[in-house]
Amino acid sequence: MNGKEVASALIPKLIKKDFIVHRYNSYTTSSIYLKLDYGLSCGIRIADHPGKKKYHYRFNVIKDYKGDKAISNGRLISYFFNYYELNKVLEAVQKEKNAKIAKYGINNYKKYMKEQAQDDLYIRFKKVEGDNKE
Repeated sequence: MNGKEVASALIPKLIKKDFIVHRYNSYTTSSIYLKLDYGLSCGIRIADHPGKKKYHYRFNVIKDYKGDKAISNGRLISYFFNYYELNKVLEAVQKEKNAKIAKYGINNYKKYMKEQAQDDLYIRFKKVEGDNKE
């Protein structure tokens, strides 16, 4: 399985779970980045190599990953999965979304999504519709 196949497996399931999914394919590496609900439910980095130390993603799906499943870096906790733990990824992102909705309330969650949608980041990240696997 490669990163594109992982993304193609995850994206329809995320959309079915009512996430708004934006995708960005790195130009310099094989990494694929998914933003969930305009970043409100964080994002997923899919890669076949370790990431750069200065960048931290909440959910990391790394080919053949072996190591700590959760790493704390100050206030941020990053979670790590291998390419064959996609159900665990889906559970983790759903838990993240549920926690944010419990914290903010559904109306504020939607309001914050609308605000985040104005970020220039979404010029590069493209919204994925329905069964679009690219």
